Formats: sequence, structure tokens, C-alpha cells
Amino acid sequence: MSLRNLTSWRSFKYLIGLACLVGAGWMLVWPGATTSPAASQALVIISAEGETVPVESGGDAADDPAIWYNAQAPELSLVLGTDKRRGLEVYDLAGERVQSLPVGRLNNVDLRQDVLLDGRRRDIAVATHRDTDSLAVFEIDASGEVSLIGKVATDLSEIYGVCLYRHGEELHVFTNGKDGSYLQHRLDIVQGGPQVELLRSFQLDSQPEGCVADDQRSLLFVGEEAFGVWVMQAAPDATTGRELVIEATSPLKPDIEGLALYGDRYLIVSSQGNHRFAVLDASPPYRLRGMFRIDEDGERGIGSVRETDGIEVSDLSFGERFPLGLMVVQSGRNVSTNQNFKYLNWAQIAEALELSVPQ
Repeated sequence: MSLRNLTSWRSFKYLIGLACLVGAGWMLVWPGATTSPAASQALVIISAEGETVPVESGGDAADDPAIWYNAQAPELSLVLGTDKRRGLEVYDLAGERVQSLPVGRLNNVDLRQDVLLDGRRRDIAVATHRDTDSLAVFEIDASGEVSLIGKVATDLSEIYGVCLYRHGEELHVFTNGKDGSYLQHRLDIVQGGPQVELLRSFQLDSQPEGCVADDQRSLLFVGEEAFGVWVMQAAPDATTGRELVIEATSPLKPDIEGLALYGDRYLIVSSQGNHRFAVLDASPPYRLRGMFRIDEDGERGIGSVRETDGIEVSDLSFGERFPLGLMVVQSGRNVSTNQNFKYLNWAQIAEALELSVPQ
């Protein structure tokens, strides 16, 4: 086991403890859950609550989702999803496409709501634009209408992943390239167009993609596809030292793809190599709470989920269908249609894994 760049004895003790548990064949079985007897960590099988219509592009096209929350009418919230051959798609909670923006090859997307930019509060989404190695910046109005307000160049070649971070009243953008480069910019809107200022940079040893920021605790979780998940300080004046959260070994399997946070409670990781999702505590020692896989629901005609790239989750209530939160995952292998995004009821995941939920 590699111990490169581990920065705390706490992490070392956690990894050794986890290795001992796995090596001893430790397994938990939760009531009402289906488990895989071959796994050393319990595997829960769930099904999706809903799905979007397929993306318009064929092949490996759908990639990364983001969730826009309508506080006035939660059931009217929206999901933004990238079609990396075409642009940005917008879906309602029934999975219907309500808007399509053919702006070019977008890879990953993230958003923040109610941020102060150019003198007013805005809901902003940012996506990585692979045609121009730039950031495509979108605004979402109160009705949920999405519009492109501009693109800004970066110094990355083969731009890839992106995640947003609220630093006080500032909006920061973390962006990575396939060579492991990471950039942190401050985003502003000046005279109606986006501008960025580079704040710092750092380097991973191999290809990254997924990342997610914990705004409240100023933490950044980054995925290194072939190695694992790291955590580091998100503040621009902080050290770039990082701590290993979990390696991309059993029960995970490379590639490590999407990362998402369920509030400040849980970190969810897409383990693309074995079509599974890991749920960990979002605080040290980052205990692994369990793994789940999404299988077909034949009665409702909703397919399984395999080879997932991007994911997103919210701990807010979206009405009767998603009372404890919504998780959205990219579905990388559909039997007879183009790729799409699947909707998961967090209440089902929480019950299966015996997770705590907001009261």
C-alpha cells in the first residue's frame, strides 16, 4: 500500500484499521438489503426512482450533473447535465428535457446559488469547455431558465473536471486537466461578462476528474482516477498539502469518477471500475459506511446504472418523491438508448445503509 503524501498519523491509523477489517473478511448486513457474499464489505442493491430522457448524442456523451433547487417550489427544481459532444441539457424532476443549450463540448458542471456577483445575487453554473479549454459560465434565473453569459480562457490543456467553492462572498472555481494540473480561480462578473483571477495551482501525480468543495469547512475533495480520493484545504492562502481519504482499491476499483457531498455528513464516490458507489463519513477518519449498486427496476422499466462518470446529491427536500434529498448519477451503459441520468431517492439509500438524515 502506497503511503505517498500522507500528512497525518490519524490517516495512517485509519488505513491500517480498514485493511485489517477487510483482510479479516468483515461484512455488515443491513436489514432489508441485498448483499454480495463475495464482497468483504456489504453491497446494497437499490433501484433508481426515475431517469431523464436520453441525451441527444450517441456514444459516450452524458457526463456530469448538477442540481438547481427551487426554494419556492421544490418539486420544480431542475437538473443540469452535460452532453460532452454537444452542450448543456436541462431536465425537470420527471426527467423531461426542458431546455437544451448546444454550446459545444462540455465535460463537467457545477453550480452555486445566491452568490453575490457584480452587485446582485445570482445562481451560477460553470462547466468545462473542451473545445476551447475554457470555462463556460451560465446564469439561472428565478424561473429556472439557463443562459450562457460567457466563456473565459484557462491555462489548462485538455481541460476536464470542475467544482465550485463559496469562499465568504467570493465564488471560486477549481478546474483540472488530464495531466493532473489543478487551478483555483476567483470568478467575477464585470459589465455582464465573466472574468477570472488565478489564485493558486497544484499538481496531482496522475489524471484527476471529479472534485467537490465543502463550503462550510473550507475543504476540497479531489479524485485521482487511478489512485483514490484526497482532501485538502480549499482556502486560497492555505497549504496545498493533502490527506488520503480512500484508495482506489477494494472495495473501490478504478476509475474514481464523480464525487458529491450530502450536506456535511457524507461523501459519495463513484467507483466506475466495479459499477458501485461508496458512502463515507465526510469528516475524519472518513469511515466507509457502505457500498451500493443500482440495478434494474423491471416493474417501472428503469434500467440499471453501469460505468458512471459524474454524480450529484442534495440533502434538501424535493417534495414527496424525494423527501430526504435527491441523488443524480450519469448512466454510462444503457441497453437500447443513448446515455442518460438516473434519479435516486436518498431515503432509500439512507434506509439501506442505516445512515443518519436531517431531522
